Amino acid sequence: MKKIIAIIILTMSSYSIRAQNTVTFIIKDKEENDILFGANCILKNTTTGTSSDENGICQFNDIPNGEQTFEFSYIGFESVEKTYTFPLKNKQPIVIYLTGNTELQAVTVFSTRTRDRIKEIPTKIEVLGIEEVVEETAINPGNISKLLGETSGIQVQHTSAISGNVSFRIQGLPGKYTQLLKDGFPSYGGFSSGLSLLQIPPLDLKQVEIIKGSASTLYGDGAIAGIVNLISKIPKEKPEFTVMINQTHKGGNDVSTYFSGENGKLGATLIASINTQKAKDISNNGFLDLPEYNRAVIAPKLFYTLDENNKFEIGFSNVTENRIGGNLKAINDEIDSNHPFFEENKTKRLTSTIRYENTKKKGNVLTLKASFGNFDRTLKTNTNIFSGVQKTVFSELSYYIENDKHKFVSGINFNIDDFDQKQPNTFNLNYNYQTLGVFSQDNWKIADKLFLEPGIRLDYNFKKGLFFLPRLATMYHVTDNFFTRLSGGFGYKLPTPFTDEAERTRYQSVDFSSGLKTEKSMGLNLDFNFKTELADELFLTLNQAFFITKIENPIIANQSLLVNQIVKYETANGSIVSKGLNTNLRLSLDELILYVDYTYLNPTKTYEQNKILEYTPINKLTCTLAYEDEEEHWKVGLEAFYFGNQYRENGTITPNYWLLGASAQKGFGHYTVAINFENILDVRQTRYENIVSGSINNPNFNELYAPLDGFVGNIVLKYDLY
Repeated sequence: MKKIIAIIILTMSSYSIRAQNTVTFIIKDKEENDILFGANCILKNTTTGTSSDENGICQFNDIPNGEQTFEFSYIGFESVEKTYTFPLKNKQPIVIYLTGNTELQAVTVFSTRTRDRIKEIPTKIEVLGIEEVVEETAINPGNISKLLGETSGIQVQHTSAISGNVSFRIQGLPGKYTQLLKDGFPSYGGFSSGLSLLQIPPLDLKQVEIIKGSASTLYGDGAIAGIVNLISKIPKEKPEFTVMINQTHKGGNDVSTYFSGENGKLGATLIASINTQKAKDISNNGFLDLPEYNRAVIAPKLFYTLDENNKFEIGFSNVTENRIGGNLKAINDEIDSNHPFFEENKTKRLTSTIRYENTKKKGNVLTLKASFGNFDRTLKTNTNIFSGVQKTVFSELSYYIENDKHKFVSGINFNIDDFDQKQPNTFNLNYNYQTLGVFSQDNWKIADKLFLEPGIRLDYNFKKGLFFLPRLATMYHVTDNFFTRLSGGFGYKLPTPFTDEAERTRYQSVDFSSGLKTEKSMGLNLDFNFKTELADELFLTLNQAFFITKIENPIIANQSLLVNQIVKYETANGSIVSKGLNTNLRLSLDELILYVDYTYLNPTKTYEQNKILEYTPINKLTCTLAYEDEEEHWKVGLEAFYFGNQYRENGTITPNYWLLGASAQKGFGHYTVAINFENILDVRQTRYENIVSGSINNPNFNELYAPLDGFVGNIVLKYDLY
């Protein structure tokens, strides 16, 4: 009897063992054959799931006999389902290949002209992919200022308390040292720079690329601190039609729409928006903290594919805006001797772009592109009028060659920057710059883990002479999950009269001498990137960066005259040296993600006994906690921003402060509803100090280091037809 029982137990045990199957998968990128660390692996119709480890491996145990289906997914790649019958005949690990999603090309970079995957580029570049752009656009659809302001290492700063103009700083340097591009075209800057971030709707963007550190070898004049390149969507076979409506509780309204479609060889995109803001005196001091404006944007673009090797596109953009700030009674047509002050900005921007690409048999690409810009602006106050037209021409011919070890691009470009002042003024601010440049760059794969990127540019400006701009960057992959980058280069900035000081003083008296020197720079960037799995489904990504930039011959405004609203530019006898570090950390646990970003800055002025550069936070901290439920189509997020002390021009120190925010989104079929709360603590500079001084007829306004609009809540309705 005992023998029979033993046989039965042994048989049942054997059956149980056979039913407890084990399978191992290795998840790889189909295009590059690289392992994918952190890919999601799920046994369908169960609660069993895991993530691939540092070797791309995910393993399942205790799998029942019979047919079982597994799902594999990774951010930026198309999901894959595979079905297997257990027990498996072959016990070897199964390789699963995932294909990059063409809609999520966050790893492909366009700003270097080589269209490399980001992990192969020695240049320090950060990419906000389509998911991040869509998420931020869903809660702030009016313009790109919030999108950039929440990006690592970028500070968006208001430059005018009257008009609400903004600029942005990279690595602590003023906005004039950074180029803002759209699809590689330098269409924003100069006379329009303070308004540019406010006049660009984000609904047509696919991704945003940020190069921190000198990029003059790539883009010439003005790219000393880096570049921000806005990459537009292109038409796909599946059409896209989106409408967004945004309403703030302080009188702001945005209505924008985007269309994209392709039919045979012809494709088209169209973005259009209308943006309005009611005048608001939030601090109750009689002056507007939110200026009144009305803006309309329309930008169609046509794409034509002649054949598989020849592509052509042409685009047009029209932006018109009326913006008025100042005394509340004055803008309400109640001007009297006690309330006379107003500032009105009327702007019209016309831009056209053209691009042609010819792909050769070996994959080499010839690219011809050009843009034409016309920015017409009239700034009118109760005491003066300043008006002018800035015309820009950009043209470039480049040739791209690729083989096993090299991705080489060289080209020639010709630029015109012309400003014509309409109204007579104390000083003539007219200028005309014409620059001819040649450039070459090579992304050289020396070994599987070592990349080198030498570059060189030679620019000749017909008034300022020759500029030689070498650059070198290198990247080494220590392991599959740890790499380091080092880059350095030279840059320059041609003198123009358009600065934050000129905007703040309303161009009343700007002395722009023709004898000003060209600003020149040298920069160095070093960063380390690491990712690992700390625990089951808990992943850490860390970037630690160090940087230094030195600007020789900086053009500054004479401070003794500036208090009287006179801007007299001078070439400083010294330099600006900006150095610091940036720490960016990302922790993800399933659908919960924590971002922490810290920036330390120490920008000094050697021409003023190494004083700290004004209005730059020494310490800045950003914390974001986000959770997303993809099945239920909802997202929630909490944000905290800390701005440390900043130095004023007179040496005094500003208060530090926190900005807190919260947002939530919910999808209902074709509709998405989002609510957003910014500056929940209602931080305003006018709570710390009176920002208005001088005469009521022509007042002075302090430089800004904190918001003026305070707490703002908004609700967004989004409709996607497809």
